[in-house]
Amino acid sequence: MPIHLQPALNTSGKNLWQKISTFALTFAVCLSSSLSWALDSDRQQPLEIAADQAELNEGEGFSIYSGNVIITQGTMKIEASQVKVTFNDQGINTMLATDGHHDGLAYMSQQSEPSATGKSELMEAWGERIDFQINTEYLTVLGRAKLIQQGNQFSGHQILFDMPKDSVKASGGQGKRVNMTFLPNPN
Repeated sequence: MPIHLQPALNTSGKNLWQKISTFALTFAVCLSSSLSWALDSDRQQPLEIAADQAELNEGEGFSIYSGNVIITQGTMKIEASQVKVTFNDQGINTMLATDGHHDGLAYMSQQSEPSATGKSELMEAWGERIDFQINTEYLTVLGRAKLIQQGNQFSGHQILFDMPKDSVKASGGQGKRVNMTFLPNPN
């Protein structure tokens, strides 16, 4: 797990690495246990975080990864300029990804469990901010937001995706419209 720490962190090296290792393990367990929409096999995969810098503040309950952040676990992938993770004693609460290398947008993708027909879908989201509420599996995409879910495309200023309910709400914001493209039913 490549993590490069900012020189500003003022903690003994051994103690700091123990805290980071403990946090990374907690992060992996909490993230993998709460993603029911994800592939079961993803939950068994290691969580990998790569960033130019990392800050861990256990007392305040957050960590910040910045500089070309890439988080992967199986088919789940998050790419952003910065990702802030909040947590408490029960585990991870939120992941907030901002900006990125996709036309300035953060990016998230996840493969779904296969349907009754055996087909698995790829959910993809882009936005200036992607806020993922881990426990409720609720995704909020803000600013030049785009979501592709089951092949259908939604774009606007804000997109709310309730994963367990398979429900999408979109708004254009400031007098703008929402754009949607729905694929024809193959039956």
